[in-house]
Parts: sequence; structure tokens; C-alpha cells
Amino acid sequence: MTPILRDRGLAALTRPGDLSLLARGFLFTEGPLELPDGSLLFQDIKAERTYLLGLDGEPAVVRDQTGAANGQTWGPSGSIVVCEQNGRRVSEWRPETGESRTLLESPEGRRLNSPNDIVARSDGTIFFTDPPYGVTPDKKELPFQAVWALDPNTGAARPLADDFEKPNGLAFSPDERTLYVCDTGRYHVRSFDVAANGELSGGDVLATFDPEGPGGPDGMKVDQAGRLYVAVAQGIWVLGPDGGLLGIFATPKRPSNLTWCGPHADTLAITAVDGVYRLPLSVPGLPPPFRPASVTLGAVSDHPSKGR
Repeated sequence: MTPILRDRGLAALTRPGDLSLLARGFLFTEGPLELPDGSLLFQDIKAERTYLLGLDGEPAVVRDQTGAANGQTWGPSGSIVVCEQNGRRVSEWRPETGESRTLLESPEGRRLNSPNDIVARSDGTIFFTDPPYGVTPDKKELPFQAVWALDPNTGAARPLADDFEKPNGLAFSPDERTLYVCDTGRYHVRSFDVAANGELSGGDVLATFDPEGPGGPDGMKVDQAGRLYVAVAQGIWVLGPDGGLLGIFATPKRPSNLTWCGPHADTLAITAVDGVYRLPLSVPGLPPPFRPASVTLGAVSDHPSKGR
């Protein structure tokens, strides 16, 4: 069985099947996203490539020179909206054609820092985090690191909260009335109330992490019961809606991000340094709201795939 650390009820969420390796041999994996047929897209940030892990279990390059694409999710038009860490923009990628266009790069004439992770609300509003990972101090144009709201139809954007050190993973509660945001630099996750117009209030610290080694909270997902699954050093830390720790699913290397997969959304795909893993659970998660019923990918690159 998958090792569970600090178990305070987490074992009850498991089902038969250990954490398993899907693919390995990359530089730094991030941004997993399931396609309708069950295949998996993920990023190799340092190689600036997007990979498709098909149902045959073989990874293949589908995008090169991605601007160090990081977090990604489905947008309301059926395209994929992407945070580009080095490209310093939020872009829209159409997997059918391979076309990419900028959604947001320089709000109010100042370039974004380094967009990191991204979620869509069911009304189509895009929320993303903008830490300083991919920008040197001399190139930084914004005096803050914020959570932003973006209308993908008009391109209108506004910062919602800017008192972060390194805002990173974010996720909505099942009713979308709460937005959770990780601050990697401060080793905590905060909880914001979300108004109908997208404005945030509150922002209290929900939980602080104390891993046995360096590595603050990164990507995050929520299940249908409101539990939080947070990628932190040592593994996937699972919190109750009140922030109480239920336990840690230990991973071989520090995880960076995760996504819900499978017909019942009860499996986690986890990116961790040079690999991608799968973890079956007994509870269903919250997949992105705009995942289309089907997608036909354009031509897949013939670049040699990484080893498994």
C-alpha cells in the first residue's frame, strides 16, 4: 500500500492499488490535465515542452518552446488556458490545431511576473497566480505578487489579492464560494470568500505546513466533499475543509502538482520532479468545469519521447 504519514483518518480514503509510476525521465514535470479519452497532458517546464501520455503509456511531445508552460486548465471555449512561467503571459492553446494566442501579458501596461497556476470558475472567469519565479528583479514590472481574475472573452483582468510572497496552487471549494491559495514561500494555504463578481475577502490562513525538509505548498486540488489535496515536500497532504490534517500520501520525490482522472474522477495524477504518478482513491474529486466531451489532437511531434 502507498505509505501514509501522520495518518489521522486518511487511510479511509484509499482503495486497492498503490501509487504507481506512469512515466519518468523528464527535467521537471508540472501542470497535469486529463483529456476526455483518459490520456494525460503534462508539462516539462525546464525543457519547455508539453507531453501527451497516451493510453498506450508512451509519452510524446505535443508542444515545443512553450514559454515554460506550467499550470493549465480547460477554458470555457473548449481550449486549454495555460500559465507560461518564462513567457510571462496567460495563453490559450487549441489542441486540435496547435494554435496559441495571448490572453493576458501586460495588464495596465506592466508585464506579469511569472504566471504559475490556474483554475476556471463555472461562469467562465479565469483565476490565476502570478509569483516571481520566472522573472529576475531587474525585469520585474509589478510591485506585487497577486491572484488575478481574467475574463477570457474580453481580456479584462484585475488583481484580487496582492499580499503574497509566492502565490502558487489554487482551487475552489465545491460550491465555488471559497478560493484556496497556496503561498509557497510562507508554507501555508489561505482561504478567501468569493463574491459573485469574483472579488475576494477574508484570506485567513487555513493551514500551515511543516514538512521534514524544504518544499512549501505547490499545486492543489479539492474533492467533492471539500477536502484539500496539496503538493508539499514529502507527498500529497490532505486537509479537511476546516484545515485539519488527515495525513500525507508519501511520494518518492517532492510533488509539484496533481489533477483528478478516470471515469469517476477518483484517481490522482501527480507530477513529481522527473516523473508522473497515479494514485487511486475511494472518493471522487472535482474535475475542471469546462472539459469537453471529446478532443482531437493535432499532429503529435515525432521528437523522441522520454524513457519510462
